[in-house]
Amino acid sequence: MASFCNKNSVNSIVIKKFKNIPICIVENHNEILPFIYKCLGSKHLCFEGNTIIHLDSHPDMLIPKTMPAETVYSKDDLFESVSIENWMMPAVYAGHLSSLIWIKPPWAKQMQDGLKNLTIGKNKSNGYIRLNCLESYFISEGIFSPTEEMENNKDVKLEVITLGKYIEEESSTDDLCNLKHIFRSYVGENETYILDIDLDFFSTRNPFKYLYKNAGLYDELKLIYKFELPDKSDLGKIVECAKLREQHLNDLQSAWKHIAECGSLKNFVGTYSWIPDVEKLTQKINLFYDDVNWELIHDAGCTCDDTDLPEHVSSREQIIKLVDCSFSGLLDVLPGDPTIITISRSSEDDYCPPEDVDWI
Repeated sequence: MASFCNKNSVNSIVIKKFKNIPICIVENHNEILPFIYKCLGSKHLCFEGNTIIHLDSHPDMLIPKTMPAETVYSKDDLFESVSIENWMMPAVYAGHLSSLIWIKPPWAKQMQDGLKNLTIGKNKSNGYIRLNCLESYFISEGIFSPTEEMENNKDVKLEVITLGKYIEEESSTDDLCNLKHIFRSYVGENETYILDIDLDFFSTRNPFKYLYKNAGLYDELKLIYKFELPDKSDLGKIVECAKLREQHLNDLQSAWKHIAECGSLKNFVGTYSWIPDVEKLTQKINLFYDDVNWELIHDAGCTCDDTDLPEHVSSREQIIKLVDCSFSGLLDVLPGDPTIITISRSSEDDYCPPEDVDWI
């Protein structure tokens, strides 16, 4: 039976269909992007308007902050520019994806369930990709921009759904009928889509909690990188908050880079309230560790906003239940066969516990 480009595509054209569904397994999640692009190039996926069903403890929907928007039109440069937390949205800006369905476990609190309509575009001032979603997840990373400050805009639907609530609430069950209805509202009969699975959906760690642990790094970073979202009903305050947050993160990045190059903040240009805290933390880290990746510390700090990265190392019993109930149930209500299945192990960076990943 033929497959078709979906209703979000400009032209409903017949495309190729694989004899067998390709299953691509990678270690780092951004490594799936070349496989998706191969399907675009071979016309097994529509060139635009695709849906991705994304099972993960993390949204992976950030944006490379200083990547020129035009990078998305050079796939080799794009693949070099993305990482595990930001591989998806550049493909959205390029038009290849227009509907994102994030299936998350109950311990992932970065966003509330429900539909979020958002716009992604190129910021007119700096030329970088930005979006207008009011979720703290985006604003705290400094990638928010009002719609009128962007160009080449594209509308995007983001659906967030929690499965496996019984892990935290024993009496809860998955509403598979509703899940089936949601899937079919995005993907019609014989339309193409991507099924994307990160094994940390079943069990996950926050590796930054254990980075330079003897120095109490993570708790200190939560104070230095603290973020509070203002009232979402006041767009002016949101815009101001987003700009201040972006500048705050840029200044901290410069500080850690200075420490990496000079060993301390001596001669660092700037008078910021957080400088004494960073100096104190630097001294504390040096007491316990000789070899320090200072710029990685900034990456850890960027995860400290108004929610922590999820951490839930599942028991074998919990993993079995998630597979037998939630995952199997999801497979039963998929809107037909996916065009491609992508799987990320995420064990080398410790997001999926290495002791569990092969078993999962």
